[in-house]
Amino acid sequence: MKSKVLVLVTALSSLVLLTACSNLQNGLTATTSSSSVEQSQSDSSESSSEEKKVDTSAYDAIISKYQTAVADNQTDASINPLVVTYANSQTSPASTVYTYRDLDGNGVDELILAFKPGKLFKEHVITDIYTISKDSGQVVRLTEGSQLGMLGERMTLAYLMDNTFSYYGSAGAMAGGGAGYRFSSDGQSLVKEDSDSGADEVDLSNWDWKDLSSAPTNNSSSTSSQTQTSSSALKPDELKNGNYKSAVGTWKSSNGKTITITSDGQLNLWGSTYPIDKVSPNQYVSGIYSLTYVDSSPVGNTPIQLCPKGVSDAGDNSKDRILATNGMPSAESYFYRVD
Repeated sequence: MKSKVLVLVTALSSLVLLTACSNLQNGLTATTSSSSVEQSQSDSSESSSEEKKVDTSAYDAIISKYQTAVADNQTDASINPLVVTYANSQTSPASTVYTYRDLDGNGVDELILAFKPGKLFKEHVITDIYTISKDSGQVVRLTEGSQLGMLGERMTLAYLMDNTFSYYGSAGAMAGGGAGYRFSSDGQSLVKEDSDSGADEVDLSNWDWKDLSSAPTNNSSSTSSQTQTSSSALKPDELKNGNYKSAVGTWKSSNGKTITITSDGQLNLWGSTYPIDKVSPNQYVSGIYSLTYVDSSPVGNTPIQLCPKGVSDAGDNSKDRILATNGMPSAESYFYRVD
């Protein structure tokens, strides 16, 4: 009898030991599996983050453009004119600040400009928003048109907690009154809705705002303009004689597009390269020169006008510039030397 009891106790002990070992093994397996999943998710997140990185240096031209507009008290349809109006107002001045923030969560930081809280505005008031296309790398203005192009006076665009916007106006405003805006699926525009989402407004006061007047591009742009030497300036005497060498270099517009002229006679325009044909005085405007190029399909060629510093046109005549457009000139039609 004692022998049977001993055998039973031994069997039960072995069963308990086997169960404990099995549980330990399962626990180790689960821990290892969980660790592997977490590592995989971490690696995936880091990879995704790297893929989303976009060069935001193209915003420098927008900031510089605003600085120049405020300094010269001049503006155009490509920026919010109220920024200039209030910056130079004697009775109710308001300064502008800017920051970078990924508003729609697509991995691209938007450039946001706003009025700084002060005597006139009690809190940050958004005046302009720009983004960058992941495909082309070009700057896109999100707040444009008859409604969003004049934010800050009677119309307000409030950013909400769900990454959408509420658009409303003061009493008597012709537009707004509780409409909403959301980002398009590609993040390249704002789509209007009949009403906002009802989400709470985001507190903008803790964003990393910087004063427009103290942005580095202001100083670098000014220095570049003041120190432009004859070796990097358009030379009318040479252009008049058909020599385009003073135009060699890279030229950039306010929306990030570039034109490159090489010393070996090539013109890079809109991503394509063409042999330069000749340069000659513009037949309509004195002091401006036309650069023509050879295209296999010349119909609809974009005219390239070389405009030396001091020659008056719609561009910034304090700098050399290239006008490239098939239509009416706009701020984005002018290209200024960057190299």
